[in-house]
Amino acid sequence: MSVAQPLVFPDVRASTADRVTRGIAAALATYFSVVMWPLWRDAGTTGSLAPLATHLAMLAYVLLLLGVRGAVWRPALDWLVLTVGPLMYIEMRWIIAGMGMPHHDATIVGWEHILCPSNPSATLATRWPGPLLSEVLHFAYASYYLIIYLPPIALYVTGRREAFVKTVLALTIVYGACFITYALFPVDGPRYLVGPAAAPDGPVRRFVLALLERGSSRGTAFPSSHVAASLVSALCALRYQRRVGLVVAPFVVALVLATVYGGFHYAVDAFVGVILGFLAWLASVTLWSAAESRGVHRATAA
Repeated sequence: MSVAQPLVFPDVRASTADRVTRGIAAALATYFSVVMWPLWRDAGTTGSLAPLATHLAMLAYVLLLLGVRGAVWRPALDWLVLTVGPLMYIEMRWIIAGMGMPHHDATIVGWEHILCPSNPSATLATRWPGPLLSEVLHFAYASYYLIIYLPPIALYVTGRREAFVKTVLALTIVYGACFITYALFPVDGPRYLVGPAAAPDGPVRRFVLALLERGSSRGTAFPSSHVAASLVSALCALRYQRRVGLVVAPFVVALVLATVYGGFHYAVDAFVGVILGFLAWLASVTLWSAAESRGVHRATAA
């Protein structure tokens, strides 16, 4: 004889951070389910099932975290976006291919000529040909991962989980906006069409070019997720841990310039990335306030 299982009701006393992390996981599960279609199409075209299998594994991981309870799983939920985010970016190359949308470099170049007639992605490096400047800016471009991961790590190890989740929420919004745009409005960028800018060579530049050759996804130039996500991370750091924010902020400024100097993005990509970063940060603040108010209301009603 089977024993009836008790009904499990949501805990209205759960913190805003807990509710937000589960909401992020639910949003990721929805995203993974939707983009399975273009991945399936790409697998049918290329005959390679590895991208689709990896995607299904990520979806299964997200669903697992959504189905479990207990504090032991909290770190996995907290770090979910920052764990699967790099893989989500890499798989954009197959999602874009499976979507089959036309690439819009001609449109972006038209905007570029209106905004910057000098075509800075091709001319900036030749106007500023200093080898030291080139190495510094390429190092700033490579510091992207430092900018993204250092502030959340600093918050987490010091026990400031709420500020950590606020930062992750802002990063989730900005990455989601970028990835959806890439799928519907792919732009290759100057590096794919004409090659990197003619900047002075050096070990840092060679490292960056090798990294891009292995890890970048074609069609993900507009807007620059490097710029948008770095700005979001810096804004969150400046608000929640000012000292860390003051450390990463100069790197963000240099990174914005480096994306164009190195010929990795059009200037329009960087410009829109800055706007998107600010909007995503503002959206995260608004969503957090709404989630907090809802939690207070539910707790009062209970």
